[in-house]
Amino acid sequence: MDRKNFLNKFTGGLALTCVSCMMAACEKDSSTPDGGGTTAELTVDLSSQLTNVGDFVAASGIVVVRLAAGNETTSFRAFSDVCPHEGGKVSYNKATTGFTCALHGATFNQSGGVTGGPATRGLKTKSITITGTQLAVCC
Repeated sequence: MDRKNFLNKFTGGLALTCVSCMMAACEKDSSTPDGGGTTAELTVDLSSQLTNVGDFVAASGIVVVRLAAGNETTSFRAFSDVCPHEGGKVSYNKATTGFTCALHGATFNQSGGVTGGPATRGLKTKSITITGTQLAVCC
């Protein structure tokens, strides 16, 4: 087999594989309770984590902070740990109740709003749902 025929056969099969993968990724996930295709990016067990006001969990590119007592969604905030300035990783400081970007030093308050540049917009918030003692963060 010459090079041209090999490349034509290889890239044709690769293209078909890619299309199949993309179609599968767009299908609804029937394993979610509402069938809506939304899966949690992070799940937290509230019976053992985030038990006190000010506690936080940082995992899977997400930071969840407990702002108030009670297991209502309004007692928590969830953010992407990516700084909107240039994509550096932000970390939460429980003592100052704020976020700091390790890359350029941008700072954010507990609500994700900018308190110091160079960032000009706040952290991306994530949706929270609570079922029993399970907190789920999505999108």
